[in-house]
Amino acid sequence: TPDPTKQMTWAKGFYDSMYGRIESEWRLEKEGWVYKTSIPPNTSATLYLDKATLNGITESGTKIKKAKGIRVQPSTDGQVVLELASGSYLFKIIN
Repeated sequence: TPDPTKQMTWAKGFYDSMYGRIESEWRLEKEGWVYKTSIPPNTSATLYLDKATLNGITESGTKIKKAKGIRVQPSTDGQVVLELASGSYLFKIIN
C-alpha cells in the first residue's frame, strides 16, 4: 500500500522524461487503493505493489492476468511486480 498508516490518502505527480510525460496518482477509497499511471510511447515501466495479491487487482475492470500491456513478473518480498508497456492504466487494489 502507498501509505500503510493511511494518514496520507492521496498523491499525484509527474515527470517530463526525454521520452514524454510519466504520470502517477493514487488514492485511498473505501474498498481499497486506486492507482493511475501513464507511461510514454516506446518505453516501459515496472510497478511494485506491496501487500497485494493478483486476485485483488484489476486494471480498468479486467483481472490483471488478462489485462493488455501488462506482464506479471516473479513476486519479490511479498510484492506483486508488473511490467507495463506504454499507455495509461487504472488499477484497483482491493484490501
